[in-house]
This record gives sequence, C-alpha cells and structure tokens, in this order.
Amino acid sequence: MKRRWFWSRIVAAIVLGTVFCSAQQPSSDSSNTLVFENGTLVNGVYSNECFGFSLPIPAGWEVNDAVTPGGKARHRSDNDLVLLFLHQQGKLPGRIVLSASDSKGHIGDAQNFVSEGVRAQVNLPTEKRELVRDTFVVDYGGRHFFRSDYKALMSGNASLYFAYVYTEFRGYFIGETLASASPEGLDEAANSLQSISFQEGQVNPKCVMSASNTVMPPAGAKIATPQLVRISAGVSTALLIKKVQPQYPSNAMQSRVQGQVVLQARIDKEGNVEDLTLISGDPLLAPAALEAVKQWKYKPYLLNGQPVKVETQVVVNFTLSRF
Repeated sequence: MKRRWFWSRIVAAIVLGTVFCSAQQPSSDSSNTLVFENGTLVNGVYSNECFGFSLPIPAGWEVNDAVTPGGKARHRSDNDLVLLFLHQQGKLPGRIVLSASDSKGHIGDAQNFVSEGVRAQVNLPTEKRELVRDTFVVDYGGRHFFRSDYKALMSGNASLYFAYVYTEFRGYFIGETLASASPEGLDEAANSLQSISFQEGQVNPKCVMSASNTVMPPAGAKIATPQLVRISAGVSTALLIKKVQPQYPSNAMQSRVQGQVVLQARIDKEGNVEDLTLISGDPLLAPAALEAVKQWKYKPYLLNGQPVKVETQVVVNFTLSRF
C-alpha cells in the first residue's frame, strides 16, 4: 500500500497573554529602508540582506507559495519568522522550514535553542515521540550549526522523522526545521544547508523588523482596542459553538490518504469565519477541510469588554478506519 504523508510545522503552543497591534510599515519614501521580512528569490536562490545569508533552493524542492510567497516571511510572533517553506513532490514529501528567531527571546546559545526545542517536542503528550540523536555540531557555510533529531510514532506504526538545525548569526537563531518519512530523507533535507553562504556578521543599520515597530502610546494616553488579535488554537477551540465535520473525499479514501490539514483562520467580531488560508495539508484533503471550517461558528472574542476580530490556527484531522 502506497503511503502518502504530509507534515505541518510543529511548534510549542503559546497562549498569548498580550495582543499584537497593527504593525507600522516603513513609509514609501524611505527608499533606503530594508525589511527583515523581505527576502528575495532570484534564479533559484533565496537571499536576505538583513539576516545576511543566501541559500540556493535544492534540486527537487520548491517553495510553498501558500506559506512564504516569493520569499516573503510569515510571522509566528513579532520576532520569530518563517523565512521559507519548501516541500518535495513526486514521492513521499518532506518539509524544510527555514526560519529565524530573535536570540534575545531565548535563554542560552544555539545549542541550547536546539536542545530545548527538540526536548519540548519529545515531551508533548499528544503523540508518542522519542529522541533519535541528541544535539551535535555540524558545519555549514563556515559556521557551527547544532542539530538534534527525534521521531513521532503515528497511527499504523508509521514513523515521521524531524530535526532542528540552527546557528546563531546577527543576533538570531537561523536554520531549518526538517521533516521526512525516513532518516535518510531527513539527512537529504539537512544537506540543503551545505550551500548556505553568510555575509559579514554586522547587522545593516538600515534593516527594520516591520512587525516589531509598534508605536507605543504616550504615558497616560487611552489605549485603543486593537482591531485584530492573534489567539492560540486552544483558546479558539474553547470558543467554538458550531463545528461542521468535513466529508472525507472519496478519492482520498480510495488512496488511503489521511492526516492533518492546518489552516490559518480569520474570525470576525460576530464569530464567523471570514477568511481561510491553507498552511499545510494533502491536496486531496485540503478542499474538504476548507469547505467545512468556513461553516464553523465561534463565540465573539472579547477584549476590554469589546468583540474583536481574531486570527488563529485550525487543525482538521482526517483518519481512516482500519477496517
């Protein structure tokens, strides 16, 4: 039986105690301003002037434009960016998620960042996971990277393999989170870093992080309620009052395709789903998930006693019976 698989970026769930106000974007006349989020893709090479490195897209991989279109980074938090999301086609697909995380928001160096990140994944209670390789050093682009591997045991005794591979550069932990259906595939994905090249370590002073340039109000000023806030998947699930189950696509059922579809949802002040974006999921399952979730209904999310729009992630599971 041909087994098809997909993977979505696994991160520790963060319940946001604060809200994110709309980011101040650089003005159109600031022609000399560079933005950390704006990488470029030219002739199959991703470059980011602010983070100071370039990475050729490896053969057999392509950019997932639903997540990082044209090299435009996606925020996980104010200073935590998904720079590039790559996937394979034509065989059991792997995932390469190139990202940068502000080192000031973490305790310790890159080795600690990798060790703690993998340990957090291994200790998650949702799946049976185990450490495969503890943190070790590997050199790419003339720099020390730290890598650690783990695997998750899925239904049907299938195993998925993951790795964190990161270095510290220009005040950020830069590297990749990898996924594959085999250890060999994981090593193949890690080899994408063999062609990475770094510039000088000094940060260009013209660079700004657009989502971190929030204008703070003067002391004593009345703080306006933000028009849009981000909430965790756990918080949004608690607000869910109407859930429409997706219809399992017949072609996916015949091909024995199962797994998760991860969506980014925007919910209006009345609790209606007004916008959905596919983050990851098998193409045979994604349309059914989108059709179902757009019919879901939530209790309004209140901030300072007022309903506000929210963004959150939604995970839809498709599981086939063994019989």
